[in-house]
Amino acid sequence: MEIMHHLVFPINALPSSQMVEEGIDEILWKADVKFEALRRYYEQIEADVLFYFSDVVIQAEAMGAKAKYSRKMMPAVEATARVMSLPDPAQVPRMAVNANVLRRMAGEFPYKLRAALVYGPFTVAGLLAGEEAILRKLIDDPKEVLSLLEKTFECARRYALYLVESGANLLWISDPLAGLIPPDQFWDFAGNFLRRIFELFASIPTILHICGDTYQIIQAMVGTGVRGISFDNCMDLLAVEDEIPKDVYIIGNIDPVEVIELGSPEEIISRTTDLVSMMALKNNFVLSTGCAVPPSAPIENVRLFLETGRKSFADLRPHIPLLSEISRNVYTGNGEETKQGVAAALEDGVEPLTIISSGLTRAIRKGSTMYEAKSCFLPAILLMVDAFYKGFQALENTLELGGSKKSSIVLGTVKGDIHEIGKNLVKIFLETYGHRVVDLGVDVDEDAFIRAYQKYHPTIIGLSAFTTESRKEMGKIISAFHREGIREVLFVVGGAAVNHEVSRSLGADGYARDAVRAVGMIEKLLQQSEVGV
Repeated sequence: MEIMHHLVFPINALPSSQMVEEGIDEILWKADVKFEALRRYYEQIEADVLFYFSDVVIQAEAMGAKAKYSRKMMPAVEATARVMSLPDPAQVPRMAVNANVLRRMAGEFPYKLRAALVYGPFTVAGLLAGEEAILRKLIDDPKEVLSLLEKTFECARRYALYLVESGANLLWISDPLAGLIPPDQFWDFAGNFLRRIFELFASIPTILHICGDTYQIIQAMVGTGVRGISFDNCMDLLAVEDEIPKDVYIIGNIDPVEVIELGSPEEIISRTTDLVSMMALKNNFVLSTGCAVPPSAPIENVRLFLETGRKSFADLRPHIPLLSEISRNVYTGNGEETKQGVAAALEDGVEPLTIISSGLTRAIRKGSTMYEAKSCFLPAILLMVDAFYKGFQALENTLELGGSKKSSIVLGTVKGDIHEIGKNLVKIFLETYGHRVVDLGVDVDEDAFIRAYQKYHPTIIGLSAFTTESRKEMGKIISAFHREGIREVLFVVGGAAVNHEVSRSLGADGYARDAVRAVGMIEKLLQQSEVGV
């Protein structure tokens, strides 16, 4: 397990195209140009796993599909294969280019992990025959699909062997289209073929990446015998960590577009630090992106991601045993043990904010994630909250959070209603995400909300209602603010008496059906308000 322990790298090396004058359409065909682009790129960014700039169509093109190229875009299939062949990779010009580049990378970077990036049999089959056609045939003609998969498997096997013999010391298989297979068919049409490939390369690290939400096929992915699973950025790693054996790497999963390509330096630092603070407690966690970083992503953004990730690991590493114990005790609802763990961590010199983020908050966030997935239920959540507060009380005197809090949010259950469990959960989750929350309690009328606004100037006011009768108060409160000329505050609503349609009729800015979704919705509204959307 130590080979990839807490490594940091972006998937693929597509931004290296910025390092040379030639366009992507030339880089893919010229070994000298591709190697020079990669050499310059990896001299500027300190990645722990190196890639050689690959594209998804290379195997399908070698087997007969027609590809189209452009200067700035990655190649795409222009026409499916009329006649399919099974080539020798050494005789395929673009495959030979990649092998040449790998040999030179082995000389230039001898102590690095160098990935052989190969595309999975199902994805290649989809590119050869057409994505929709292959999906229809899973039902209409499964034997034909299996016959084609035997051919694409053999192409993948040959290509992987060729690359490993040329200097790769890690096999990375991306099978993005396999995520479209119904879970009950995944093993027959993807998993078993992947298993056969990984068995052949058991002497080196092997990684599998499938795009999209792969929660329902995680056990099948593990069953392929792969040494590491790379997760798309749409996946919550806290929700999957217990599904992955300790000897299989959990790899992911910063958004390569919204964060790495388009994000500000502050967002890159925040999102990367946050992910490491949650996942570094797992010895089998590897920090990477959720998919390939686009060619146009700024090099300085890639570098900042790597530097931030590496520093975050280094800051947490000495404290992982204590933080893990705190998180485990909160998650299991053991308040006294949590309190003792916090005291021990403080005595050991762990920063209070680190205890909150990687110990207390981690457990609550995992609980909220499992609650959303219907794998954890309200009684357990309430015990987690109790344990969280006991731990928090043990260190709150050491904190000076005033300057670090995010936007103020006012919450309250409206007049005529005394239900508060949902509201209280929203408060807890928002506080664990760093927001300053003012809780007005239950049975709160419009005047109390207006006074709270005038005192705290919140960005958002959250209204909760359990009964249809109390729901009417929500509209009265929003109307009262408008009568007072207060229109800059955002209203979010929730509770058993509310749905999307009711929310719109009330004139609210957002609705969520449970506490977990409420936090995500509020975070999104706050981001939009910051950029003036």
